[in-house]
Amino acid sequence: MTARAEVPTPVCLFTHVAIGAIAGALSPTPYLAPLFGLASHVALDVIPHRDIEEMRYELLLAAAAIAAIALGGALALKVSLGIAFALIPDIENLLWKLGIIRDDQKIFPGHRKFIPHGMAVGRSNLLVQLVVSAAAIAVLIRRGV
Repeated sequence: MTARAEVPTPVCLFTHVAIGAIAGALSPTPYLAPLFGLASHVALDVIPHRDIEEMRYELLLAAAAIAAIALGGALALKVSLGIAFALIPDIENLLWKLGIIRDDQKIFPGHRKFIPHGMAVGRSNLLVQLVVSAAAIAVLIRRGV
């Protein structure tokens, strides 16, 4: 078994976008939106989940989620900060998947196993993440910013 197979998979980036956007929107001030975004990342990572193995699809779906939020007129400052800080921890996962850093060089607590990480689950979880993310984006757009 390779080292990569032993590492829990992250939640899909599009899920981090959608929930980070909601977290940012719920923040009482733009100053707290980054903290809300990071907290949403941790909360999602401890739930059992499945990742998309192909990073290009992950990036395309995350970009599509951001585009949907922007086209829906909901990409305000707090929402943008929530999204950015919900995604920042997974930059190191991207660097790891590309072979630029080793697993032991990751610094985010959930990726270093300081915070329990949700176990990997079946592919049907991808559909669950897609439905939850679409619903979160729809609520955000309907709510208005």
